[in-house]
Amino acid sequence: MSKLRFLFFIFLILLSIPGFRYYQLNQERDLFLEAAEIRNTASEINLQPRKKILDRNGIELATDILRPTLLFKNERDKNIAKDILLKQSQEIFLNTKRRIYLENNISKSILSNIQKACSCVPIREDTFKRYYPFGSIFGPVIGFSGTDGGLEGVEKVMNADLVIDEKKSTFSQSGRGEKLYGQLEDFINLGNNESLSLTLDTNLQFKLFNELKEAISTSKAKGGSALIMNAKSGEILAMVSYPTFNPNNPDRVIERNKLVDDFFEPGSLIKPITVAGAIKLGHIQKDSVINTNPGFITLSGFKRSEAGGKNFGRINPSETISKSSQVGIAKIAIKFSSAEMRENLGQFGFGKELKMQWINNSTGKIIDNAKLYDIDKASLGYGYSLTSNSLQIARAYSVFANEGVMIEPRLLSDIKSERVRVLSKSTASFILDSLRMTVVDGTASNLKNEKIEIAGKTGTSEKYIEGVGYASEKYISSFASIFPYNNPKFIMIVSIDEPDPNKYFGGDVSAPVVGKLSKFMMRLKYL
Repeated sequence: MSKLRFLFFIFLILLSIPGFRYYQLNQERDLFLEAAEIRNTASEINLQPRKKILDRNGIELATDILRPTLLFKNERDKNIAKDILLKQSQEIFLNTKRRIYLENNISKSILSNIQKACSCVPIREDTFKRYYPFGSIFGPVIGFSGTDGGLEGVEKVMNADLVIDEKKSTFSQSGRGEKLYGQLEDFINLGNNESLSLTLDTNLQFKLFNELKEAISTSKAKGGSALIMNAKSGEILAMVSYPTFNPNNPDRVIERNKLVDDFFEPGSLIKPITVAGAIKLGHIQKDSVINTNPGFITLSGFKRSEAGGKNFGRINPSETISKSSQVGIAKIAIKFSSAEMRENLGQFGFGKELKMQWINNSTGKIIDNAKLYDIDKASLGYGYSLTSNSLQIARAYSVFANEGVMIEPRLLSDIKSERVRVLSKSTASFILDSLRMTVVDGTASNLKNEKIEIAGKTGTSEKYIEGVGYASEKYISSFASIFPYNNPKFIMIVSIDEPDPNKYFGGDVSAPVVGKLSKFMMRLKYL
């Protein structure tokens, strides 16, 4: 009997073990599921594109495109692969030194053929490639980016704003590490539509680029630049520099943005600023008479004559601008004290930084002699002994377009331009009228019959080369304009670098570009 009890006891113990184990496993079930989920869940950093760069109308100027790529150890292997891809009608988006960007996915059979032909193992990966739809037309302005971020132009200046933070996504994987499924929003958000909007207008940029290029070619010039600015808002609508480069070309030769990076002596473009300052300070009146006889003047032992040996005789301040009189401006300029001359130029923004962000925001130079002799004042009065870029000139001319208020140029659409009063409304209007007379009966009379009435000033300066001095028969020919004259809306600056020395005046070389753009803008209802 005791033996039976013992056996029964052993049977009960054996019977309870599975039940206990089941209870134990049931208690640990959540721990097992959590561990399994950890083993089968993985994460990855989503490759994020840079923000798009858009013009004022939402047209893409720079965008990232996701492309399948093949990366090779050397250029030889890449070239072998390229030949095979072309024979297989595999469209290539871009071909760089060691990488091929493909338009579409590549099949395993083609990849196998490449591996056999080059005895190599190319790395297959998807990557975002920056693409610039308008290429060289916007090249010096937009610039380009690389693996290290923005390298030139807006891409470099606004790099911090164009970079999108890395995003991490999670997904489930099989026992063999295959991705099974993940979060839908991670896929949806890949390549989002974040963007940076500029004030540029692609229509105007395209037209201005073509007209500037033609003007450079016609005048046999070395290069040039041009811009169009909204006179009321300071928005830069077009910004063209030539020679240019195509940012999509990996073998590109970088060309600077002349509008910002090239500083030159503006010459006669400064004459309206000198006259305006003299009226403001009371050195002359609007109806003063300036005697320019006999067509030259000697200052500090230096003789200065009118261009072409002319003699304008007795003229008024307005005519010193419209006729571009060196002698007349010199006689006005020597009335300034040294401090007044510098202060007047400074009030119009010369020698001061632009508030617009750029890579090298230089100020230009103004002669820094403690005492300015009469020859120095005269030189500054007609635009020598100081340097500026085209944007600074546009900023200065905004004073005449805005009834005496100067406005800062801007390239970003989400900021407002600073404004500061420089002249009285009356003095600004007087200078604007004088600029109109330059077109009606002065150095830019080839524009007097344009349907859109243009006011402006020609400028032709001898080219100064650092370390060499003034170069023989090398000039910078410019035209600074405001239009329409009766209701100023736009400011346009055109500069041509080293035109044919047989025909180099700003009225002949640069002014026609403004006439053509005014027609185009009228046709497209900008005016």
